[in-house]
Parts: sequence; C-alpha cells; structure tokens
Amino acid sequence: MNQISFEKEWLKFLKEYVVPVTEKLYPGYYPKAQAVMNFVVRYKPDEQPSLRPHHDSSTFTINIALNSKGVDYQGGGCRFLRYDCQVEAPRKGWSFMHPGRLTHYHEGLPTTQGTRYIMVSFVDP
Repeated sequence: MNQISFEKEWLKFLKEYVVPVTEKLYPGYYPKAQAVMNFVVRYKPDEQPSLRPHHDSSTFTINIALNSKGVDYQGGGCRFLRYDCQVEAPRKGWSFMHPGRLTHYHEGLPTTQGTRYIMVSFVDP
C-alpha cells in the first residue's frame, strides 16, 4: 500500500470499518488497527503457485481478492489445516479476516492456471 501511496487510506479504512467488526467478533479485544505489512501476493503456476503452511505475523490478517476465479485463474484459495476448512473463491473485492498467530495455521492452495492476486494486511503485528 505504501508503494502505491494508499497506506494512509488503508489505515483509515481499518480504523473506521474493520475495528468495529473486530470488536464484535473478538469480545474483549480492542484492536489498535496498526498495519505495517500490507502487500499484494501474486500466484502463478510457473512461479509461485502456492504457499506452504504457516502462521502470519499478526493478531489478525485480512485477505482481499483482487481478481476472479474462473475468469482470471483456476485453483487457489486458502486452507486452514487445523480446522480442515477452505476459502476458495471470494468474489473480486471481497475479503475475509482470520487470526494470524497460533490458532489459524494455513496455506495458500495451488493456482493451476492464470494469475491470482490477493491483497494481504497483517493487522496489529
């Protein structure tokens, strides 16, 4: 977000829209809405088709789909290993949020065709 001069707007969005949702989802947690790692990830079959299982360096993580499955790419998604749960194709512009550390060990599923783009924000590192 910093490279495209959108950091200030993103942090404002976090404070105005994400903080109230987070406070409802996680009672007793009062987010600071600090995000120093906001970046775009590109998945391509011949470069980086997937991402190995990992935890994020955040209290919670936001992922935003920047293009459309079935139109721009095939495959892909995020799988939470502990829960055997997959998020495969949020619509372009839609997001999902999950805890980053400890409980939500996850991986990026292989993109098999095309190019998949997601924006990731590590909130409250």
